[in-house]
Amino acid sequence: MPATGAGLIRYFKEEGHGVKISPKSVVYFTIAIIIFEVILRFWGEALFGF
Repeated sequence: MPATGAGLIRYFKEEGHGVKISPKSVVYFTIAIIIFEVILRFWGEALFGF
């Protein structure tokens, strides 16, 4: 007999245990780290002595 799903994939929403972070938060956090790295690159020695 042929498959009843006709080749379609079924996705089930699984609620896992863990930290829930929105995609916007991840993007904002990544941008903040990049800006922090640029600040350290140019003014790290003057600010922190390294």
